[in-house]
Amino acid sequence: MKTVLTITFAVLLIGSASAQWNDFDNVPYAPGFYLQGYPGFATASKGWDADGNSQDWGGSWSSFGLGLNPVYYGMLGENRWSAGASIPFVSISPSVGDGQTGIGDMQVYASYWVIDDHKKGNYFSVWFWSDVPIGDNDKGLGSGQMNIRPGVAWATEKYPYLIQASAYYNMRFKGTYSNIDIKPGNEIWGNTSFGYSVNDQMQPGLEIQTGWGADSKTANVTNADTKEQWFKVGPAFAYTLNPTTSLKFVGLYNVMGKNTAQSIDIGARITWGF
Repeated sequence: MKTVLTITFAVLLIGSASAQWNDFDNVPYAPGFYLQGYPGFATASKGWDADGNSQDWGGSWSSFGLGLNPVYYGMLGENRWSAGASIPFVSISPSVGDGQTGIGDMQVYASYWVIDDHKKGNYFSVWFWSDVPIGDNDKGLGSGQMNIRPGVAWATEKYPYLIQASAYYNMRFKGTYSNIDIKPGNEIWGNTSFGYSVNDQMQPGLEIQTGWGADSKTANVTNADTKEQWFKVGPAFAYTLNPTTSLKFVGLYNVMGKNTAQSIDIGARITWGF
């Protein structure tokens, strides 16, 4: 049982490393083609156990990655849509064992803005994400499983304020990790951000990312006490060079949770429009 729990926690860490490529920008761009880069770094020397208590690992775990995300924004009638894909290059240094470097799991996604009111600054969109397991899960670079993640997102932009929120249901399929078949528990994700523009280019803010998961299963048998929870909070800063070129930086700390890393996550999004 201990082996199953250890492997399950390793799968959760891989999922956390992959999750940093997820975008969180609910205000659509102008129609056209964009290339986005996502450099990110995460590290932890402690984790939250099944009871929500802090647990020292006796060593540090860290990951660095760079995700490349080509995305296209188009029009369907009066409303915008987008479709894109992200392939991350990942380097992981575990607290025990050798580090690994290579390609991580790919993500593909599409979205449509049901409400796309630029004049009033109101936006509501539906999203569909899928994680495609192309990373080597035996080396810890991928999860070895397919995920499908539908969701909705909302944003209101009343200068100088920007408020965004989103919710996703992460359906996780059975995968193989270290020759053991594991079905991670499905999850609910929630994100919220608050931004305040000090001028037309600079916008500091605050971001919150949280989630809850169900117990994992091995051979259709539930693994007790494997539910994952997290609550990450931290500052954000966005800088707009022009309408098609922007930068965003985010720093998050997992202040509470269960079966998750007590991690510090530092990431950025670089957007360049053609």
